Amino acid sequence: MRSLAILLFGVMLGACQSHPDSGGLYVYTDAQGNLVTVQQRPEQGKADQASDDGVSPSQVAQNSRVVADPSSSAVVREDVDDYRPSAEVEGELEARENDRFITYVDEMGQLVSRPLDMGAEREAANTRPDGFEDLQHDGYLETYRALRVDCCNHFLAQAAVLKSGKELLVEFDSDSPVLRGDVPYRSRVFAVDDSVQSVSLMSFIKKQDYLGVELLWLDEQGVPVMLVDQPFSRRYPETWYRYGYLQGTLEREPGQKYLVVFLPYLQGRDGTDGLKLVTDGELVLNAQ
Repeated sequence: MRSLAILLFGVMLGACQSHPDSGGLYVYTDAQGNLVTVQQRPEQGKADQASDDGVSPSQVAQNSRVVADPSSSAVVREDVDDYRPSAEVEGELEARENDRFITYVDEMGQLVSRPLDMGAEREAANTRPDGFEDLQHDGYLETYRALRVDCCNHFLAQAAVLKSGKELLVEFDSDSPVLRGDVPYRSRVFAVDDSVQSVSLMSFIKKQDYLGVELLWLDEQGVPVMLVDQPFSRRYPETWYRYGYLQGTLEREPGQKYLVVFLPYLQGRDGTDGLKLVTDGELVLNAQ
């Protein structure tokens, strides 16, 4: 029994020693991020061992490079025919970046997917204007409005305080105070804090309609000191996430304490800018 065990051990030892140069596998990640597996051939291992410097002449041939196996002292040969310059790889990645799709639900509830040219989108973003249209004031009618000196004294106590960095929504309704005079213009009044340097006004365009307001600055006693009949200087187009709007910014001058925003008309009418002036809508007043 003991001799049989010794015989089996000898057979196994001979099998292990009969293939000392059976080769092996070397796995690594190349410069492009690909997983590469290189097989070491038996004859290659023998030639490597016969070389004085550990590297056979076949390993320094054209289109090849020597890679040391970190798990052993063996040196393996790897073909580099598939390697490309980094500029070529970056160009391919950039081309793939342009191949994108946008998916959304249309008005019929269907899921729609369409290609999106990112290159064209970036070029359009770099060449597009500032996103607004400067309004030509020459297209508006010059106006003259006679106002009473005491046009606003009766509602100054209702003035909401407008502080720097504060944003207020301005709306008009049947309960809005009106200016004293021949025509009862609906209005809103604000007491401007001393920290305010400028006031910005936005009027939203809905179905080509907007509130065409005028602004009236009053001094500490409520006496009119400046009338602004066209406060808007820019027009922003409508986008998928917001209405279009008109916007204007006014610098505050010394002595201006109260700001009155009022509608200079009682019924809707056509404006001189291709839009319709209405009595219902929204304004946003922002102080800086």
